Parts: sequence; structure tokens; C-alpha cells
Amino acid sequence: MLENHFSDATFTPEDPQLTTYNNSNFKFLLIFNGIASCIYLLALLTLFIPGIFSLITALRGVALFIVFVLNFLTTFYNSYLPSRYWHRLQQKRPLAFEQPGNYLSAYQPASFPELPQPDRVAIITKTSIILLPYIFIITPVICLLFFSTSLLMALLIGVVVAVLVSIAFLVTVYVQRNQPRYPYVEVSQDGIAAAMDKIREPLPWQDICFFATYQGPYTPFMLTSSKHARYYELASPQRIIRWQYQPKRSPLIAIQPKLDQAAYDRWHQQLLGYIKERTNLPLVDLDAVPEQSEKNKRNSYTQSLHQ
Repeated sequence: MLENHFSDATFTPEDPQLTTYNNSNFKFLLIFNGIASCIYLLALLTLFIPGIFSLITALRGVALFIVFVLNFLTTFYNSYLPSRYWHRLQQKRPLAFEQPGNYLSAYQPASFPELPQPDRVAIITKTSIILLPYIFIITPVICLLFFSTSLLMALLIGVVVAVLVSIAFLVTVYVQRNQPRYPYVEVSQDGIAAAMDKIREPLPWQDICFFATYQGPYTPFMLTSSKHARYYELASPQRIIRWQYQPKRSPLIAIQPKLDQAAYDRWHQQLLGYIKERTNLPLVDLDAVPEQSEKNKRNSYTQSLHQ
């Protein structure tokens, strides 16, 4: 069996994703969204009070109900389900650390002694390509539903609002053009930084004691995620850094510096090999680790006390 060089007692890394989901501000936003959704639904029901019903009112009600459903599904898929996934992953991590030989990934990288080039690669999502058309489509439709004016006037208001929103969006993109791109992976002789969770501080090679991969949560409404993307993770006894590998990039995802798919695949293979060279750790597949029930957790804890 493959052994790690840190004791189980010292391996208690804090997952940045769980830190985000456990943050009081994040919980407040979810609660606020839930309360606002209930109020929104009650207000929506008043449109169907007998005596004020009309075809336009019905169309508005249907459209607003679709908005409500989409908001619920977006919150559910991008907040609740990922949160459950990261909590389950946190429970799997100690078992994989304790018994890495039982949960090896099917692919084990070969050692690569040279520093991968380029030494810093960022993944950029071209949000403007998809958001700007949506702004000019959705905004006039919303104005048609909400404003009880003529068709021409509602369309005019929608176009003006869409132009203003687009200008604000483009100005924001222009102002942020020189800021660090997220997410990125930066590797050096001293350590590695993976700023997917906006953690800029590198993780020194000598502190790394865990090397894992997993599919990640299913988030169909996220532009930066893909069903083909896979997470890779490095951990010290206290910290975790992770990044996503995109084996099949969509047109909305670009690499900086510019790399075609073959060059990007080759770079990532060299990155995994360099990690193997510097840490001599096996690559563990956390998806292969079984979930522990509360009974199994208590039995494991009892056995550890007897030992």
C-alpha cells in the first residue's frame, strides 16, 4: 500500500468551497432569495384575481412564472447541489488520504522533471459573446410585459435599457482587463498556485501531502463549467488548491497565453508529471471513495480510539 508522509491527525485541510458556502453573507443571500421568491409568487397570484383577468394579464403571468421557475432552478443547481457535493467530498478526503492505494485514479501521470511551459496558464470565459445578445433579447421582452404602454413605446424603452446595460457591462470588462485572470495555475521551482478559489499564495512543494482528482458538481447553468471538465487538487495538512482541466473546450472558453487544444493537453500532462516528480504522490480518484454513513464513521472512530 502507498503511504503518505504526514499523520492522519495533521491532515485537516479547509476546503475553500465550504468556506464560501458556510459564509454568513452567502447564507443571507440564499435566505433573502427564498423570501423574495415567496413574495414574488404571492404577487404573481394576484394577477389572476377574478375581475381583472385578461389575455395580456395571463401572458404576463405565464412569463413571470417562467422567470420564477428559472430563478429557482438556477439557485438549486448552482448553490444547493454544489454545496452538498463539496460536503460529501470533504467527508471522503480523510479516507483517501489514509488509504491512497485503495482509490488510485485510472490514469497515473509519469514523472516530468522539467518545469512546464508556460509556467502560468489562465482560463478565460468569453461572457460578452453570450451575454450581450441575451441583454438585447430579454430586456425588450421584459419591458413589453411590464409596461402598459403602446408596443412601439415598450420596445423603445427596452432598447434604451439594453443599450445602457450593455455599456455598463463593457465598461466593467474594460476596467477589469488588467486585473489577474481567474482561474489560473502558476507553477515554479518553489511551489504551485491555483487561483480557482482566488487563493494567490503558492503552496510549497514540501508541504503537499495529497494529490487527487474528481468530476466536480453538476452545474448546468454555469458558463465556466463543462461536463467534460475535471478537477485536480493538491493539499497540505491545512490548505487546498484546485483547478479545472478542460479536455474539450467550448467556444466560450479561451486559454491565456493562447494555446490550441493539443498544446493545452500537452501542457496539462506535463503539469501532472511535474507534480508527480516534485511530490512523489499517487493521483487519487475521490469519486471512487465510498461515502461513509454515520454508523461507519462511529465505528471508525471507535477503532481509532482502541488503536
